[in-house]
Amino acid sequence: MVVFMKVSFFTQDDFEDLTQEAFASIRLRSHLLLHESPNDVVQRIIIGLIKGTYIPPHFHELQHQWEHFHVIHGEVELMLFDNNGCLNKKVILGGQSKNVIVQIPPLIPHTLVCRSPTAVVMEIKEGPFDEKFAKVIPSWSYSEDYSIVSRDTITAMMSQLSIGDRFSI
Repeated sequence: MVVFMKVSFFTQDDFEDLTQEAFASIRLRSHLLLHESPNDVVQRIIIGLIKGTYIPPHFHELQHQWEHFHVIHGEVELMLFDNNGCLNKKVILGGQSKNVIVQIPPLIPHTLVCRSPTAVVMEIKEGPFDEKFAKVIPSWSYSEDYSIVSRDTITAMMSQLSIGDRFSI
């Protein structure tokens, strides 16, 4: 990142660095926080994703917790679920798709699945950030501890989901 007169510029090298950090991470993703504090009114995060990362389907319970995703590089699939884990919609973002930006209101269970070898996504959401209310992982979803099922098994299950299928433990 290059800063000139408090203006921040992000280069392809920055995205490469983020991707390399994601490869080195056990979670296969990395985050670059652009906001200065969890108390900032607007939270801005650039996320590097590696194919095979697992972001548990989750929702945000507070009324101000919308999320905005902008795919900068690569291809991800947005999955939207009902409250019982039934897959309602799948949308490809980035890559060859005309869809590159999505805004998700609170209370909608969702996840992103990295479909290309790597992806870079910008997330914008209203702050302040409070870890206690960061996200809710429904009882039908898998956590990231992999004590019940491995990440590879979970991501394989997700890749096979069709509209109307139920994703559950």
